[in-house]
Amino acid sequence: MKVSVLDQTQLMEGMEPEDGFARTVEIARHADGIGLERYWVSEHHGSGTLAGSAPEILAAHLLAKTGRIRIGTGGVMLTHYSPFKVAESFRVMSALAPGRVDLGIGKAPGGTHLPTILLAGGRSLDDWGPRKTDRFPEMAGELLEYLADDLPEGHPFSGHLRVSPAVRETPDVWILGTGPSSARLAAELGLPYAFAHFINSDEDEMAETVGLYADRFRAAGHAGTPRALIAARAFIADTDDEADFIARSALHAQFWSHRGRQVKLPPPEQALGDVKTAKERDEIDMIRSSWLIGSKETIARKLGDLSERTPFGEVMAVSPVFEAEKQKRSLELLKEAAEGI
Repeated sequence: MKVSVLDQTQLMEGMEPEDGFARTVEIARHADGIGLERYWVSEHHGSGTLAGSAPEILAAHLLAKTGRIRIGTGGVMLTHYSPFKVAESFRVMSALAPGRVDLGIGKAPGGTHLPTILLAGGRSLDDWGPRKTDRFPEMAGELLEYLADDLPEGHPFSGHLRVSPAVRETPDVWILGTGPSSARLAAELGLPYAFAHFINSDEDEMAETVGLYADRFRAAGHAGTPRALIAARAFIADTDDEADFIARSALHAQFWSHRGRQVKLPPPEQALGDVKTAKERDEIDMIRSSWLIGSKETIARKLGDLSERTPFGEVMAVSPVFEAEKQKRSLELLKEAAEGI
């Protein structure tokens, strides 16, 4: 099983965005050095705790700072943008680092109402809203046409438009999602699919969704085989107890996120101090149970169980650990746990 990383540039207590981006570069270089498959960065707007508002810029920087690993976006929220502009930006990245660029696209806004309005050029939310998210399949198809320089006959620009720059190899496009509609679209377009387990941790739904993608991909007669990954919260250490300890910072942030408050990650020894009641402790246990937390041996068993139910060949770790060295160790152990699966 392949191992990759989704980095949201999660800020720790005491960190400013400059520090967070430096940490992202540090972890990406480590992931490159230990042989991980890909390193994606996310898109979030109006956040004081997740710094990555322009993933295409950060991804381009990471391409220059690494040498082998695939770099990409998890993802570009396509409904904010012109597919033509996205195609041009990622063609430039592909020219700078041929064969190493991934373009993950999604339809979520990646932020609250005000940034969404401003990303739409100041138009009202009604001009964005459900009508524009419903256009995501159309926009995804348009993006693929621009990347391939293959506008269909009857398109008003067919024969007149060339997307620049012309490149030897275009980016590898992935559809991101958490349910059947995104899986069907990925299968219809013949694209690889990334399921966000860290957003929808219902494993029955995940198995059904990824299975639907694989079945429909094959039924559509696309060349090659379907490719699916799952992106999951993952915290691995030398012992189960230590893994549980390093996960405390992220559990603390998740606890407060459920209450509408975004917080920077505290040191694990200071985390969860506000969890007082039995109901709150049960909530933490429920969150913890949906994450990949444990020793290498524990995680190997968990990944084996997941892969028996869900046809995926790659796990993408969302692992905001307070200390950089422990985050690096977590990724090393995840790679070792996945090697035999």
